[in-house]
Amino acid sequence: MHFYRFGVFFCLVFAAVSGLPLTDSFPTGIGSMADNGCVCHGSQSNVTEVTLQGLPIQFESSQTYAITLSLESSVERSTNASHGGFRILMSEGLLEPENDSLVQVIDDGWTHTLAGSAMRTWNFTWTAPSDNTSAVDFVVHGNAVNGNGNSMGDMWNSFGIQIPGSQYVGETENPQVSDELNAEQYSILYGGILVLFFFLYRTLK
Repeated sequence: MHFYRFGVFFCLVFAAVSGLPLTDSFPTGIGSMADNGCVCHGSQSNVTEVTLQGLPIQFESSQTYAITLSLESSVERSTNASHGGFRILMSEGLLEPENDSLVQVIDDGWTHTLAGSAMRTWNFTWTAPSDNTSAVDFVVHGNAVNGNGNSMGDMWNSFGIQIPGSQYVGETENPQVSDELNAEQYSILYGGILVLFFFLYRTLK
């Protein structure tokens, strides 16, 4: 009997974990958990294209630029549901949103709000740093979501770009974009699996 229960328990855990999304969605914005990408939310795919339009090839000191973050994806949009989300990390300069109700700052990075998750396009103004001998790194993660309330079926992508100042000397090198789980993401994943194990064990005991 104990062997039978253990077999059922193992099968249930395997089935649950196999289809388990790492976490629920984050329609109200995402912090440092997404610094390496939306790895807790669907899968990385070229199905979603992330673009940051309006950035100059070289920036001038304290110059202001209108930029637009856009997501193009075949992930279908659901009515009255979230459509997308993002996280922008920037090494220098000042980023200001066109609409404060759609974007916010969490953990030193820009992300969507609940109202902003209904969009796939967000507009900003970027003021370049006064030191035009420096270079600025942008890392952008964008997530196209289907509005089902969890991570299944969502597709995200990322890119990094370095923008040099007009007096910058040297080679430019785009920042590397990592899709590996960080410590916080691993803790959520393993914590969720442990909780699942506990409840399944209690149910079968």
